Order: sequence, then structure tokens, then C-alpha cells
Amino acid sequence: MTFYVELYSKGDTAEKALQHVGDYETLHEAIAASKRTVVGALLREYTAGMAGAQLFEKYQAYGEMPCIFRSDDQTLANLGFNALTYARERSLELCGK
Repeated sequence: MTFYVELYSKGDTAEKALQHVGDYETLHEAIAASKRTVVGALLREYTAGMAGAQLFEKYQAYGEMPCIFRSDDQTLANLGFNALTYARERSLELCGK
């Protein structure tokens, strides 16, 4: 089975709205790729002295949301990874607050 990671972003055009991140043989690899996209989005929005809650708020408004799909058409919500929960945790870790 293959896992596909797609990235939803709140862009101005349809081209920006959904981007293919990659195809992965395992769910573990797909989750790792999803986490990298979340961290990348957080680091782009981060500024020194920012509170974790502020960074998470920016992510919710502008960040890229990874979605994992299965190749067997049996995709269920939350395949072991919740991007918002992960973004909130990483925001607090990055900001130290």
C-alpha cells in the first residue's frame, strides 16, 4: 500500500491550494514528511520573542495543512497524525513558552 501526502495551503490561486508532497511506502514515512511540512511552515512564520500561542495562531491562519491518503481508497480521517495538534505542540517547543 502507498501513502500519499498532499499539502493544503490557503493560497490565492487553485494551484497553491493543493500540492503533492510525495508517495511513501509506510505510514511512518508519510507522517515524518507531514511533520516536516508543519515545522517548515512554523519556521517561516516564527520571529524571535514570539509566544507559542501567537505562532500557532499564525499557523492556523496561513500554515500548510498536510493530509495523508491511502492508495487503497480506504482513507480514514486521522491516520495516526493530526497536523493541528502537532503544530500546537511544536509552536510551544519552538517558542519556549
